[in-house]
Amino acid sequence: MKTRVLFLAILSSLALASQSSAGTYGSVEVIPNPAVLDTDRLRNQDLDVRAAFARRLLACGIVDRVEESLSDTGAITTINGLNTRFEVGAGGFQGETNPAFVYTIADDGPNAASVGDIRVLTDSLGFVFSQASAFLLDSENPAGYDFPANYVVLNFATPPSLRRSARLFETVGQIDHELFDTDSSGYTQYGRAYLSLQSFVPDAQFIAGYSAAAAQFGVEYTPVVGGVPSLFTGGAAFPGNDWTVSTHGEDYLSRIPVASHSRLRAIRAYHLRVTREALRRRHHGGFDFDCR
Repeated sequence: MKTRVLFLAILSSLALASQSSAGTYGSVEVIPNPAVLDTDRLRNQDLDVRAAFARRLLACGIVDRVEESLSDTGAITTINGLNTRFEVGAGGFQGETNPAFVYTIADDGPNAASVGDIRVLTDSLGFVFSQASAFLLDSENPAGYDFPANYVVLNFATPPSLRRSARLFETVGQIDHELFDTDSSGYTQYGRAYLSLQSFVPDAQFIAGYSAAAAQFGVEYTPVVGGVPSLFTGGAAFPGNDWTVSTHGEDYLSRIPVASHSRLRAIRAYHLRVTREALRRRHHGGFDFDCR
C-alpha cells in the first residue's frame, strides 16, 4: 500500500450524529513513551511544533510501511486504502493534548476490514510508536472490542486545528475538573468531530459537563434523543504494553504474528532514530528529518 490520498470528507463524516453505518475509530500517539525515551524536550514544545513532527512522520509514509509489512507477511489481509483512512488529529488525556495518528476503518459492508486485522494493525502501531496504549472504538457494537463504553461527540462546523480542539478540552476542565485531569479523562479528534469516552463519573455528570462545554464553546452536542442530551454506546479497547517491564514491546508482539516482528522492529528503530534527531535540534514549527 503506497501513500494514499486522505479524504477529509471521510473524516468529516465522523460527526456520528446518527449511527446508521458501522465503523471502527482508532488512535495512537506518535511521541514515544517516556519509559522508552526521554522525550521531555519534544513534549514541552508548543502543540503546533509537536503536530509538525507528526505530520512529517505521516508524510514520510511510516504508517504505510507498517501496513505493507503486515500485508507482505500475511499478518493482515483485509486492511486496504479503500477501507482505512489516516490523519493527524488531536488526542487528549489527563488534561494534556498531543498529536496522534487517528484512523477510521470500515468494518461492515463488501470491503470491510476484519476485527482481527484491525487489532493487529493497532497493536503494530502501538509497538512501532512505543506507546503505553492505543485506542479502538466500534461506534455502535458494545461487544465489538474489550468492553462496552458510553461516549459523546461534539461537532465543529469544520475540522478544527489541534490547538482549537485542545481549547475545547480545557473548557471541559473549567466546567468540571473530573472530566479533564484524571486517569479516565480524554478525547480524540476525528475531522470535525471531538469524541470523548465517558470518564469514571455518573452518566448525568458526564452529560451535564459536556453539554455545558458544547454550549459555551459553540459546538454541537450529540446524541440528543427526544430533545434530551444522551450518550452513544459502543465497544472500546486500549491495547497496550508496559514498557517498564516488557522493555522490548513483548505485550504488543505477543498479539502480532511472529512473521511480522523483524520488519516492525526495523520501523520502530527508524521512529526512535528520527525522534532522537528531533530531540537534538531546535525547532521553529517544521521538521526535515530524512524519511529513509
